[in-house]
Amino acid sequence: MMTNEELLIECKIGLSISLQDSAQDGILNQKLLAVKSYMKNAGVSEEKMNDDLAVGVIVMGVTDLWQMESGVVRFSPAFNTLLTQLTYDEVEE
Repeated sequence: MMTNEELLIECKIGLSISLQDSAQDGILNQKLLAVKSYMKNAGVSEEKMNDDLAVGVIVMGVTDLWQMESGVVRFSPAFNTLLTQLTYDEVEE
């Protein structure tokens, strides 16, 4: 299981933020937790949250929130498509 600390590293890599730069860690952790909660509420199981695809979706979701405009919260179509794949897989099993 990937920890939040490990996911934070993946998010920093995805956002091209130096791993030594901890100035943004607090806000990135908030976005990381929000994305994970959103995914769980959408129906992604705990098992699927550890899937390689889920890690990529979490990083994508954090990136979407990182780049949002003031007053606008919107996940990218790619995030929503991949999230749907993770939840659809749960329905099939």
